[in-house]
Amino acid sequence: MILFSWLFFLLAAALVFHAGRQLTIRGEELAEQTGLARAFVGVILLGLITSLPELVSTLGASALVGEPNLALGNIFGSNACNLAILAFLEIVTVTGTLAHTLDRDNLLTAFLSLIMVSLASMAVIIRGRWHLGFVDLFTPAIAGCYLVGMAMLYRFQKLQTPPGESGGEAPPPPADPEKLARLKKEIFRLAALIVVAALVLSYTADQIAEATGWGSTFVGNFMLAIATSLPEMAVTYSAIRIGSFPMAAGNIFGSNIFNIAILAVTDLGFFSGSLYRQAQHGQLMIAMVGILLASVYLFSTFYGVKRRLLSIRMDSLTVLTIYLLSMYALFHLR
Repeated sequence: MILFSWLFFLLAAALVFHAGRQLTIRGEELAEQTGLARAFVGVILLGLITSLPELVSTLGASALVGEPNLALGNIFGSNACNLAILAFLEIVTVTGTLAHTLDRDNLLTAFLSLIMVSLASMAVIIRGRWHLGFVDLFTPAIAGCYLVGMAMLYRFQKLQTPPGESGGEAPPPPADPEKLARLKKEIFRLAALIVVAALVLSYTADQIAEATGWGSTFVGNFMLAIATSLPEMAVTYSAIRIGSFPMAAGNIFGSNIFNIAILAVTDLGFFSGSLYRQAQHGQLMIAMVGILLASVYLFSTFYGVKRRLLSIRMDSLTVLTIYLLSMYALFHLR
């Protein structure tokens, strides 16, 4: 039984990686066809696409499998894993010429992600004591923070556009109806594939946690988080390969913001009380690790840390080391 669980978990993870990568490409093509690539909604579309596995697997773990702790681990673990992915890919792909700093858009999304993770961490500490019916009061706070943050990001990006620049751009060419229809069908097919694969991931992760005795906290924060972060890895790798660290960081921090917003949706669908009340003690540690890793990148940006060890930037090495040590600690806390 455990062998089949591992087999289906790995197959589902491979499917998420392949379908997520293709879905990202098709989403960018759709944005260009419809003109969304020139608008803020294009950023929303890409964030939703790359976070689709987290959304489905988190809802599946909570509502279908009945493991809210696994759902929380998937989100907190994915956020930490995303930042570790950024550090790992920077280490293995960058030759030393890449500008390893966050731009102003990145800084806004990074600080917004810190605020939202802090709210989710407070919700775990309070453990559902503040609630209205079955809804934890931190849920509308997280949702409101996400909406306000997106509005601020939209205004900021609009203000950064020089006067007359947007008006001087040539309008996008008219969309090809046949190509547009084909793209929509492909996106729907790939999204459905990810939904099925993510549900399989949730179910098999729960089976592996029980059979191995590793527990839902470690399996959710490590195995399930890595599997659902594979689309972010593909997009981040592509951005770093073309020499755009800000683009790669923007994808990571944007996904982390959307991941925390998923917790609000999941709590609304969890009718047995507060979702955060179900968190085991290791969840708070990984949430704090996510804040710590993001803080390392912010510190590096503001203070221009350029020290290297064997041609590897110390900030990336620090992020990766902290992540691996935290997973080791979490394994022994299970």
